[in-house]
Amino acid sequence: MVAKNDWMVLSTINAPRRVPITGDALEASLRAQSIDQVDSMALQTFFYECDLGAQLGFLRGRNLPVVVALSALDRFVRPGFAHGYHFPLDAWAA
Repeated sequence: MVAKNDWMVLSTINAPRRVPITGDALEASLRAQSIDQVDSMALQTFFYECDLGAQLGFLRGRNLPVVVALSALDRFVRPGFAHGYHFPLDAWAA
């Protein structure tokens, strides 16, 4: 399924990819409990390159609570960045 709010996020995430990711696959990665269940490159691009408005629009369109995304950020993406690095979604959590 492609929600109307998916296009901005997916156009950013899929720009450098040879095999595009779907909104459903990104949602599944955000909800995943294990690193084995995530597309780490998609998550990194979502949190690092997509602006806050696009992120919140995607989450709202998918009925995903921001705390779920923050949990995925903390578990799967943040450990690969320098300590103290602030992502766009961190502004929402402040």
